[in-house]
Amino acid sequence: MNAITDSKLSEFCSQFSPSNIQGLQTLQSDAAAYLSKEVFPTTRNERFKYTRLQKLLNANFSPIETLSYEQISKYSIIKDVPTICVNGPQIFIPQQLISSVTISSIAESTLAFQSETYKDVFGAMNTLYASNGCSITINDNTTLNQPIQIIYLHSGGAHFYRNQLKFGKNAEAQIVLAHFSISNSIGFSHTHTQIEVGQDARIKLHKIQCCEEGHFDFNEERIFQDKQSNFEINTISLKGSFIRNDLSAQIQGEYAETRLNGAYLLNAQQHVANYTTIDHQVPNCESFETYKGLIDDHATAVFNGKVFVRQDAQKTNAFQSNANILLSENGSVNSKPELEIYADDVKCSHGSTTGQLDENALFYLKARGLSTKAAKSLLLQAFMDDVLQVFQPEQLHTFIFKVIATRFNWQIED
Repeated sequence: MNAITDSKLSEFCSQFSPSNIQGLQTLQSDAAAYLSKEVFPTTRNERFKYTRLQKLLNANFSPIETLSYEQISKYSIIKDVPTICVNGPQIFIPQQLISSVTISSIAESTLAFQSETYKDVFGAMNTLYASNGCSITINDNTTLNQPIQIIYLHSGGAHFYRNQLKFGKNAEAQIVLAHFSISNSIGFSHTHTQIEVGQDARIKLHKIQCCEEGHFDFNEERIFQDKQSNFEINTISLKGSFIRNDLSAQIQGEYAETRLNGAYLLNAQQHVANYTTIDHQVPNCESFETYKGLIDDHATAVFNGKVFVRQDAQKTNAFQSNANILLSENGSVNSKPELEIYADDVKCSHGSTTGQLDENALFYLKARGLSTKAAKSLLLQAFMDDVLQVFQPEQLHTFIFKVIATRFNWQIED
């Protein structure tokens, strides 16, 4: 394979072993060729313009601590549902519940991964070095009455993971994908999840990011959506000092509907970057994207959302919004919503707003007997309400509100 010429990139890659995942073998020559021409990203790279990776290069990762299933399962958000537990090289697969659902480690999967154009070096590295992950296949006409849960518990070391979710025609399911890390561990993870949504399928994916300080949490989702399908992905960044999300949805079948919701609640020196792409390739489809953030202390946020409407994608409706509230003078957000439209019969809009709490509204609530803390909490909850309410079932919703209340010391009424 092609050799990596950049010394920093080569040094970073040297700590990983080649992937043995069968479905990645045919993609690895292209990934190696891509890396041979690249350098380790700096702020001169447009996709990392507001993200400094020197901390990642300088990080001294803790030795991985091997954890038992019992230790990992304690982090389960929803009780008594099929739960996949991943910790470094370990993966625990639940017993099969119904014949129309297949769950296995990615090493045992025979499904092929779809090829892609790499957006940055980390995606290519995942193809070359992914060592673990899970495969879930839900057959045609299968309706799941309870979610399937995937828990990643990071305990040091550096790891690339690969997930593969395949939903058949007319399938209906919810997936909860959650990332946690143990305290006082320094680690890096990059998780790539390929999602294939079949015709008429109705799928929801909730992604929960709740790692401790010291863990670098990088994620990619690649969605391929067939006709008349309905797909929704909801991402919330609750904890974690360094988070990067790269989500791309290809709308490949007519009359499909796609929803992207995101929430990030940041304080201290957290950094969260969200990059999204919705690619409308065919006519008569709709997409709705809403991301909201609260930024306190010295925290920084990045949002870059792009919507493509191809020439053949007439009658497309695409709406995108990013709104932020800065809670301190030291916090910052860089927002860049984009539309790239090549069709002429479409309805598309995008918008971005960044501001502070409304002092008049705060004064109004305080004048009616609320404390400053309670009034502030009420206003912040009202601002975030539409993106927080999408996280269901109730156990997931309650977990999120408890983390918010504890982490920010807010009086929040669920």
